[in-house]
Amino acid sequence: MESAAKPARASGRRKGRPSPRERLLASATHLFTTEGIRVIGIDRILREADVAKASLYSLFGSKDALVVAYVEQLDAQWRAAWSARAAELKTPDQKVLAFFDQCIEEEPAKNFRGSHFLNAATEYPRPETDLEHKIVATAQAHRRWCEETITQLLTELNGYPSASVARQVLVFLEGGLAGATMAQNLEPLKTARELADQLISAPPADYSI
Repeated sequence: MESAAKPARASGRRKGRPSPRERLLASATHLFTTEGIRVIGIDRILREADVAKASLYSLFGSKDALVVAYVEQLDAQWRAAWSARAAELKTPDQKVLAFFDQCIEEEPAKNFRGSHFLNAATEYPRPETDLEHKIVATAQAHRRWCEETITQLLTELNGYPSASVARQVLVFLEGGLAGATMAQNLEPLKTARELADQLISAPPADYSI
């Protein structure tokens, strides 16, 4: 009777514990976002995740594949967070500015690390392997989604194709993130939001003379 109870207690201790895949991604996300990607070795990820090396290779195949999964998860989470925020807003211009508001809200908690997507892409300036190309492509896909979403919203707002204005808004956002990283405060992002708001609110130029 006594020996039969031990497995039940051990099982209870593990109940609700994240899976090895979840722990690997959580550990990788923490380390990659706070310290960088290429500087972090596999052993450190395994130690923090409390996962055996064999599990990492069976689940992902390599560290680079884990990096791809990390960027894909960040992208999915960022889109979901923006969508939830935008769902509470009424007008297209408010939804565009929500891109800035989300970054303004996130940056202090991120210790002003800037865009994790840009950070990931710049760690592979000359991608060589298929997986390195995929890491960069996944980061670029996030940027493309931002540009396409802002374009759709501004086109709805203005009533005419607004891809050019959307690209300017995105430059403001990226510049604000870079400035916040350098300044270690939110002022550059807040200035970028003000510039974007002015651009969006400005009447269309009249070239009929």
